[in-house]
Amino acid sequence: MADDDGVVVIHRRDAADVVAKGEKRRADEDGKRQKLAAGVLGLDMYNMREPLAKAGLVYIDEPESD
Repeated sequence: MADDDGVVVIHRRDAADVVAKGEKRRADEDGKRQKLAAGVLGLDMYNMREPLAKAGLVYIDEPESD
């Protein structure tokens, strides 16, 4: 199998499983692109606020007013 990104060789017996997993991944990625286009932050989509806060980092949604 080949596309613009490269080439992969798989055993024929694994083809159906690889296709199913590829279709699932594409659907997952399409869903993520739609969320990001709608304004959802990757920070929230991947539930990163809490781990970042535990690491001592603060995400600022809007700049402080003067």
